[in-house]
Order: sequence, then structure tokens, then C-alpha cells
Amino acid sequence: MTSPSLAVLIVSGDSLVTASLEHLLSQPRGVRVLRAGTVAHAGAAITEQWIDAVIVDLAMIDGTELSELTRVGQPEPPTMFGLLRHDCALRTTEALQAGAQECLVFSDLTTDRLLRSLRQGIERQRVHQRLADLALRDELTGLYNRRGFYAIAEHLRRECLRHGRSLSVVQVDVDDLKSINDAFGHAAGDQAIAATASILRCTFRESDLVARLGGDEFVAVALDADRAVTPRVAARLDEALAQHNLRSKEPYTLSFSSGISVLAPPDRSTLNDLLASADHALYASKRRRVLKPTWTGSLAAADLRPTVAA
Repeated sequence: MTSPSLAVLIVSGDSLVTASLEHLLSQPRGVRVLRAGTVAHAGAAITEQWIDAVIVDLAMIDGTELSELTRVGQPEPPTMFGLLRHDCALRTTEALQAGAQECLVFSDLTTDRLLRSLRQGIERQRVHQRLADLALRDELTGLYNRRGFYAIAEHLRRECLRHGRSLSVVQVDVDDLKSINDAFGHAAGDQAIAATASILRCTFRESDLVARLGGDEFVAVALDADRAVTPRVAARLDEALAQHNLRSKEPYTLSFSSGISVLAPPDRSTLNDLLASADHALYASKRRRVLKPTWTGSLAAADLRPTVAA
């Protein structure tokens, strides 16, 4: 019977250790083994492709470097395992505190023992991740909440800076939500919030980040979206909202305003800079038009004001 596919990265500068681990992992089917001779190469490999588990030779890496490696690949980093030549309680404690799921003792490994440790460690991390994810999600919409947004968006910003990629921050604000609540009740207001979340989900890609900051405020981070792309982002939002209102049987017309800021090389704006710029664009858009009552409201065009450099 074929084992489930498993991608394992071995990080070691010792060719004998790497060859031994490859031999143990080559016996079952469905295991793909990758090599990295340095921590830098390991970080690049994790960023560029899906990896389930990383076995790090603790003879070549300290706790600080291991801790940094565990944060690569967020929000779903691979599961880290430390590799010791001999059992050592002090090094094991250091590795676990740095984020490793388990420490493997090289001299004790067999194929069955290694695979069992890898699969159990991966499953433990997935369970922990699911529990942590609950604290980062907005209950009404299922989107990331403010805490989840800041944790993931900052990671995305740093990765874009590191690799010379662009991103756009899109702020969205539901128009006249108070009017909906006052006229039709808070259940209708919740429905308007949920509908906006659905529109944003279908507008942005799975690789993008969409969150509800609170109340009627939403934000999205679109990867590889520079100033040439942002008009298409705005057009997709317009179209998705128009289609929603055509299908909707609610007693009001959903409307929202949006503003966009862009991070593109060599710009190194902070996340707060980008949010402030997008927020400024959003409210400039609101000021340029007079909002009609929500039940006859219209879509606010996204403001493509460029970001303010840090």
C-alpha cells in the first residue's frame, strides 16, 4: 500500500548524515527527500515549495537560527525536527524551545521509527495550528481577525522585501452600516458584513490575505500586485459587488468604499505606513462623493493613490 506523499528537507553540511537519512527515507514509497547544506539554502527551499518536515542537523545550527527557520513559510510553516548525534537533554530542551516538534537521535533511527516520528510530529503541529487559528479568526465571517491579519501581513511584507516582489493593501469599508442596522435590525447588518466578506473572498486569490479588522472595516493584501495591477483589483471588486446586488433579495443595496496602497521595490514602507495610505485613499474616496441612503447606495470606486514612502 502506498504511503501518503511526504516532502522532507534535510539540512546538514555532513554528507554522511544526509546520505544515511536519505537511505532511511528512500525505502517507503511516497517520500520525497530534498537537501540543503546551509540554513540560508533551507530558508529558500521552504519559501519556494511545499515541504512537510525539516530535519535540521543540530551540529550546524544554534537555537536562534532554528527559531528563525521555524518562522519561514508562515502561515503554514513545515514541521521542524532537530537531529542529534547523541542524546543530550540540554540540546533537546534548546531545540524544543526554539520551535522543534521533536529531537531525533541519529544513532537510534530506523526507517519505521523515523517515519513514525515525522508523521506524529506533523499531526501534532497541525492540531496546534488549528487551535491557534481559532484565536486568529473572526467569528462572524471566518476571515482572519485583526490579530491574525497583523501576524500574517507583516510576514508577507518581509517576504516581498526579501524577494523583490510587490504587494497591494486594499482597505474596504461598508457604507452606511449604521443605517442598515437602524432600518432593518442588527441581523441585517451582520448579513451585510458576511456578504462583504464573501465578495472579498471571491475577488482575491487563495494566496492573498483577507481579514476583518472589526466593525465594518476589512483589509486585503494582494501579492504581486503593483500599480499596473491595482486597477484590475478595483474592477474585480466593482464587478463582484454589482453581481451580488443583482442576486441579492435584501431590502437594501450593499455598497462599500475602498482605498489601495502599493509596496513595490525599492519602497520599504512599513505595514502601518501601507495601512495609513490605503485608509487615507479610502476616506478621500468617501469625501469626493455624497453617499446615498444605503438601500439605494452605489459602489465607491477604489482610490489608487500611491503609497507614501517610509
